[in-house]
Amino acid sequence: MPEDFKKLNEQRTGKYHKPAKEESFLEGLNNTLEKKETEEYINTDINHPLIFVIGLPRSGTTLLTQTLAHGLDVSYINNIAARFWAAPLHGLKLSDSLLDGKDSPYFRSDYATTHKLNDIHEFGYFWRKWLKKDSFEHIIHAEDYEPEIDWNGLKKVLGNLTSYRDKAFIFKNIFGAFHMSKLNQVLEKTLWIYIERDILDVAVSNLNARKKFYDDPNTWWSTAPPEFPKLKDLETIPQIAGQLHYLKRFYHREMNNLNSEGKGLHITYDELCKNPSSFLKVVQENINSLYHYKIPLNHELPDSFSQNKYEEDQGLKKEFEKHLIEFHKNDPIPELN
Repeated sequence: MPEDFKKLNEQRTGKYHKPAKEESFLEGLNNTLEKKETEEYINTDINHPLIFVIGLPRSGTTLLTQTLAHGLDVSYINNIAARFWAAPLHGLKLSDSLLDGKDSPYFRSDYATTHKLNDIHEFGYFWRKWLKKDSFEHIIHAEDYEPEIDWNGLKKVLGNLTSYRDKAFIFKNIFGAFHMSKLNQVLEKTLWIYIERDILDVAVSNLNARKKFYDDPNTWWSTAPPEFPKLKDLETIPQIAGQLHYLKRFYHREMNNLNSEGKGLHITYDELCKNPSSFLKVVQENINSLYHYKIPLNHELPDSFSQNKYEEDQGLKKEFEKHLIEFHKNDPIPELN
C-alpha cells in the first residue's frame, strides 16, 4: 500500500481498518503471481468497450456501478478478483471457478465496500498500481506524472481481461478520472458516466464518513482535488466544502471536454434512485452509436431505490452552503454542456 494511504489506514477504526497481516499476505500473493500472469498475456486489442463510472465521494458511484453491472450483460471486478490486483486474470479465473454466476450485485454497500463475493469492487489497488497513485502528490499533479505511466502495459492487461470475458467491462474508476484524455487516447473504446448528487447531501455524508472511519472529522477522507494544498490546513467544514467544490469543478471541466467526443454521460442520483432501469437504455444507445456494439440487458432492476436526504441536518447544510458559495465566487464551476 502506498505510504500516504498506509498512514491513513493506520488511523482507521473498527471494521474500516485493514489488518496489516492480511494486507501483507495479499501483497505477497500478488507479487508471486504477477510474473506468471504477465508471461501468459497475449497481444490483443481491446475489442469491447470500457465503461467508467466517476463522481464525488458519496454521490452514488457504487450504486450506479451495481445497477449497470446487474442490469446490463457486462463484466466487472468482484470481491474475489479484486484481491488479485497485480494478477487480475488469475482473479477472474478463480472467481469463475468458485461462483456459478447467479450471485449478482446486491444494491447495498458500506461506504463503497460491498460484502457479497460477486458484488462489485472499485479495484483501487489495481488503478493505483497502473496509474502511479502512490501519494497525494501524484493525484494533485496527475498530468505531470503521465510520462511515468506504462500505458501500453495497462492497455495489454485490460485487453486480456476483456478478451477472456468476451464482454464490455464496467469499472468504478475514481483514479482514472485524473487521466480521462490519455485513457481515451490509449484505450479508444471508452464511455465515462458521471453521477451527480445534491452537494449538500454529499457534504453531510462525507463528514459522517470521516467520523466513522477515523473517529476524527479533521482527518482527510477519500480522493483529493488538484487544489488539495490550499485545503489541507483548513478546518473541517470549509475543508470538506472545498474538497467537494474543486472535485465537482474538475469533473465538470473534464466531462465538458468529453462531451465534444460523445464519450460522456451524466445522470443524477435522484434520477437513478427514482427509475434505475431507464438509464440502461441510454447507455446501450450511446455505446451502440459510438462503437456499433450492442450490450444486452441482463437482470431486472428494482423499481426504485431509497435515498437519504439528511433532512435532520439542515443547520449543518447551511454551514456547508455558506462555504460552498464562497468557493464558487472565487472559482466558479462551469455548467455541464
